[in-house]
Amino acid sequence: MDEAHCVASWGHDFRPDYLGLGGVREQLGHPPTVALTATAAAPVREEIVERLRLTDPLLVVRGVDRPNIDLDVRRFAMEAEKDREVLEAIPTLPPPGLVYTATRRAAEELTSRLRERGVRAETYHAGLPARERRRTHERFSHGDIDVVVATNAFGMGIDKSDVRFVVHAAVPESLDAYTQETGRAGRDGEPAQAVLFYRSEDLGIRKYFTARSVDSAAVSRVYRTLVEARSSVRIRALAETLGLSARRVTGLVNLLVEAGVVGVDRDGATVIAVRRPKEAVALPREAAERRERIERSRLDVMRRYAETRGCRRRVLLSYFGDEGSESCRSCDTCRRGTADEGDSVAADAPYPTGSEVEHAEWGRGSVVDVEDDRLTVFFEEQGYKVLQVAAVQERDLLTRVA
Repeated sequence: MDEAHCVASWGHDFRPDYLGLGGVREQLGHPPTVALTATAAAPVREEIVERLRLTDPLLVVRGVDRPNIDLDVRRFAMEAEKDREVLEAIPTLPPPGLVYTATRRAAEELTSRLRERGVRAETYHAGLPARERRRTHERFSHGDIDVVVATNAFGMGIDKSDVRFVVHAAVPESLDAYTQETGRAGRDGEPAQAVLFYRSEDLGIRKYFTARSVDSAAVSRVYRTLVEARSSVRIRALAETLGLSARRVTGLVNLLVEAGVVGVDRDGATVIAVRRPKEAVALPREAAERRERIERSRLDVMRRYAETRGCRRRVLLSYFGDEGSESCRSCDTCRRGTADEGDSVAADAPYPTGSEVEHAEWGRGSVVDVEDDRLTVFFEEQGYKVLQVAAVQERDLLTRVA
């Protein structure tokens, strides 16, 4: 199973269809299984094991560090200034390269403006015809395109070894996604660059995308129909019965699957845990709220990476549990000389990286990273929280767990 992080709600690109893979393994008689992913922080690894129903698996964890990729974040206050700098910087970078934008429209507009400057650029996003996407992919692979400007639709399966830069014209939704995307640079081992053009206000757009509402009436209709069927129902048949699109019904079924009341296999969807109608609707709503907390917490970690004064690579590595206290000397904060300041403060932190803590409200957690006066803690239900050390100590919110 490749790209196994997709099975986890903590993975950066959660795909509900992957929820059925554990059942597939059981139907196949529990065959030997290898689950592979390039980016899996500790909570993602744990959920992969749980979702795939693996028993006592061997975990092989290698470091995520790519020291040949130079990390750089350029911060801006005004959107117009940031857009101008993106446009001016890309033609100066050694091709070939990838540029990621937040929206399809932004990708198309930036491609057009780069072409005006003589850059051989093409657009890639999920709204384009499959033939056009395939053609762009092939031309980029063969060296006929210098730059692909894309949404995150351009990703898995890209294996061009000589990509010299990955630019993010907008902040991505998580450090997981950022690491996956920047990791497409420099696979030949030669020097490459990862540049994030960052404006804190852009996080507002990402937060908008994380907002999740649940149509309780529609969820209830799907659940009641499945209960009355007393057997598996294919999604298309369910959609026809309810008078809804197959895509809409798939999303509703996925909410019930994540809530643990419906299962999906090759025969279709079926109720696996009978609940009272109100409870059956409440559980998917709670699951959606939890997902929103997860995604917003990962945005907080992304902000932490973009705004740190310490070594940027150390922040990234500690997020994935790849410990290292020394500065990398190959990121923008190290070059500016601020990284040493952050590291010296972190060394004397009252809550060291990796320590287990108990929060007065959020329960048990694990310290992911410490810098200056802040620490990042992972909580199972709340996600990643960036806390002010002074406030934590003043209110006695955290207790070290031996």
